[in-house]
Amino acid sequence: MATLINVIIPTYNASGTVRLLTEQLEKELGRYDFRILFVDDASMDDTRDIIQTLAQEYPNIDYFFARKNRGQQASLHTGLKMISEPCEYVITMDDDLQNPVSVIPSLLETMKSGYDLVYAVPVIGKEAVNPSPSFIRRLGSRFRDLLFDSFPNKPAGVRVSAFRILSYELAVKIAESKKKYFYLSAEAFQYDIRTANITYEYVPRHCGRSSYRFGKLLLVYFRLLMSYKLKLL
Repeated sequence: MATLINVIIPTYNASGTVRLLTEQLEKELGRYDFRILFVDDASMDDTRDIIQTLAQEYPNIDYFFARKNRGQQASLHTGLKMISEPCEYVITMDDDLQNPVSVIPSLLETMKSGYDLVYAVPVIGKEAVNPSPSFIRRLGSRFRDLLFDSFPNKPAGVRVSAFRILSYELAVKIAESKKKYFYLSAEAFQYDIRTANITYEYVPRHCGRSSYRFGKLLLVYFRLLMSYKLKLL
């Protein structure tokens, strides 16, 4: 039987979360046929040792260890290219426990309505129950939304995020990208696809500090702007 779901998780210095995330996925998705692929981006802690141990404990875990740090988007591209067997859906999510695994069944159900790509985005601001992310993180997200509003194939009102589900067919197309600077969502909107959002309550960081810095985010988005020749609206 073909695998139903492939879950791709880029990791970087995730020693404090990667085991708990795996245990949550195994519990939440236990009724599905699924595989987990960790793509580690040259972590400097013991993330890789933990992943190797997890792979011995769980037969549905695969991993790839990059030799040097290339960023989250490059890790996602590697993960897409490593899907060796057909499946129905591909899920991508962060390693920091801020993408709740309990949301995945809702992503799956929404996809069954005929979508090619569905993003899960956190509720922040006045409507949020939990504290919102930092001002810098919110500002970076706002700028990203502005950039993606420039893609003709992105439906108005749809927000992008790292927590998403896409069809296997779309994943295969995206994996074939030859862009020097790859950005998964930008590749997705090169195609005429049906896209939607679902929402969830923002989850504060479990441990450690975010690696996101405003200067780093600006560099990422500047490369996105140049690589995909965007014209801001």
